[in-house]
Amino acid sequence: MEIYDVDQAFALLKQYKITSNKESVRRWLRTGVIKGITPKSRKEGWRIAEEDLYTFIKDRLPEEMPLHNTTDVVKEQPKQTAVEQKVREKMWWELVGQNIFEGFIEIKKSRVYECVEHRGHSKKFAHEVWNEVKEHKRGASKPRIPYLLEAFLYGTERVLMDENYEIREEKILVALIEHIRKKRVQK
Repeated sequence: MEIYDVDQAFALLKQYKITSNKESVRRWLRTGVIKGITPKSRKEGWRIAEEDLYTFIKDRLPEEMPLHNTTDVVKEQPKQTAVEQKVREKMWWELVGQNIFEGFIEIKKSRVYECVEHRGHSKKFAHEVWNEVKEHKRGASKPRIPYLLEAFLYGTERVLMDENYEIREEKILVALIEHIRKKRVQK
């Protein structure tokens, strides 16, 4: 029986698109959601038995998605089928309905203007985007966007992040700008 540390467990959970945040794994271990071996010291860290980790994964995967052997590191994920996308979207909305998010990013005016400029849009459009985004505070003093896995919540809509970027903030901002642009075109 193999034993995983937090980093290895996180890599596996990320591969199955269960979480993209290592702190979620630690929280699940602390609260007992994932059955783990309590660390004897901070240096040692949490350990998870292979059987317990796969039980956790199996419980979170829809029945339509098979649990496969992941001993080999997969660099490129295959495209999801329409059924998988619908199931993931349903699961996503269930979590959002419970107000469960991985985190939030604060939207800064300068970053919005930089991203709009980078995308080749006008300063007028950047100003329009900022005017719309600055009202998206969700109870905070500054504009912020909650995210979960590969999507974020904007207003009442689920918007997929732009996976062409490395940094989460850029993934969200670029997708948000494109989302607003498409809405304006459709009017």
